[in-house]
Amino acid sequence: MGTLPLSETASEVRIRLLADERDLTSAADGDLAYWREVASESDGTALEIGCGAGRILTALDAAERQLIGVDLDVAALALAGERAPSAEWICADGRTWRFDEAEAALVILGGDLLSLITASDDLAALLRTAALHCAPGGQVGLDATLMDPQLFADEVEGEWSVDLERADVDFTTVRRESRISPDPQARTNTVLLEIRHRAVGVDGRLTVIYPDRAPFAIRAWQPDEVRALAASVGLRVARVGADDRLRWLLRSAHE
Repeated sequence: MGTLPLSETASEVRIRLLADERDLTSAADGDLAYWREVASESDGTALEIGCGAGRILTALDAAERQLIGVDLDVAALALAGERAPSAEWICADGRTWRFDEAEAALVILGGDLLSLITASDDLAALLRTAALHCAPGGQVGLDATLMDPQLFADEVEGEWSVDLERADVDFTTVRRESRISPDPQARTNTVLLEIRHRAVGVDGRLTVIYPDRAPFAIRAWQPDEVRALAASVGLRVARVGADDRLRWLLRSAHE
């Protein structure tokens, strides 16, 4: 996809992408190690839907397997292309994307993509894409934070709070702060999330390092909902991981 232009806007986009990745790596309970382990069970193509800048795919240590990433974010795909030029990075909507030649031994739906989908039809469409591109005998992997809808109800219109604190390559500590507000569309188990980052430098000063982003919608999907939607597109849960995450491996019910 080429490299991002060295403009101020592009630099801000890159900073935001890297901040998001570092947040995910810190908060996702060892998801990169999990995906490496799952990928080691097969040697065919690995396909990630909603790949972003390639944080997961490029961590697979898979020099001899084909990697395919699909995402709508052009800037993220440009960064992914720099990291792994031999992989195939495709700008497309994962709900409707179809590629006849793509049969993957492992289809990845990770990085908390699940929470960004708020409609049942959209999640079913995404799972259908995964099922259609999963090779016979292959697996669809799902990993996302398991969120409590009651927490949404308790915290809505709350104050800013620190929900993640991590070490950073450029600062001593980075704190991610968040707050939630009601969803104006009143969607099921959905709120608007605001995120901002504050960094503690080596001098101990608190600094704003990432521009605050506009609020965006997240949904607290529950296991029974996801299981039912997976079944509706011919996927059955074959393995369940950690209790505090929706960390599942699914297989086609039609094999």
